[in-house]
Amino acid sequence: MKASAIVPAGGSGSRLGLKTKKPFVALGGKPILYYAIRALEREGSIDEIIVAAEKSQVGRAKNLVRRFGFRKVKSVVAGGSTRTASVKNCLDAVTGDPDVIVIHDAARPLVSGRMIRESIRLASKYGACVAAVPESDTVKLGDPAGFIRKTVDRRNLFRAQTPQAFRTSLLRRAYKSYGAGRKVTDDASLLEGAGVRVRILPGSYRNVKITTKEDLKMAEALL
Repeated sequence: MKASAIVPAGGSGSRLGLKTKKPFVALGGKPILYYAIRALEREGSIDEIIVAAEKSQVGRAKNLVRRFGFRKVKSVVAGGSTRTASVKNCLDAVTGDPDVIVIHDAARPLVSGRMIRESIRLASKYGACVAAVPESDTVKLGDPAGFIRKTVDRRNLFRAQTPQAFRTSLLRRAYKSYGAGRKVTDDASLLEGAGVRVRILPGSYRNVKITTKEDLKMAEALL
């Protein structure tokens, strides 16, 4: 089983209240991006890693790769104006003929190797999978006026995470059919739109997405 990994590493980090771009914000003394790449680098099934950084940050990302000696990072490409455009740029840089492509956000530095391996297994078996955790809060549907319309049954609600993994042929077909300009917040949505059934991979509440200072503090505590 051969797999390539894509790491979208954009994000201004404005909600962190810092001048440093989010992928390069320090977590435990190392940039957030370091941890995502390290987790993927350690997995034997992954042959190559493609990183998408903001155009102005490509050089900085390449320096990070050299600094930490990441051997599987084959390319650092400039991201696009949307997440899907960034992933499309990475897809164009994938070499060889991998069976599966794993997409993992740089903003989730605490992903486990087990989750990466399981995402590859499920994508190989079912075609597509997304890490997700059950919604634990009571969910309310509001109206435009700011009032509660109803309480939503949360039993079948999940909060999507990454990694998300897909058979390469399915992912390429979805991007070719729907293009990189479609505004979706994750790649599973693009596959759903193409009519592909996406398997749920049990995620982890430790797999924190760093968006705010509180998230950063939580990740520091979990390191």
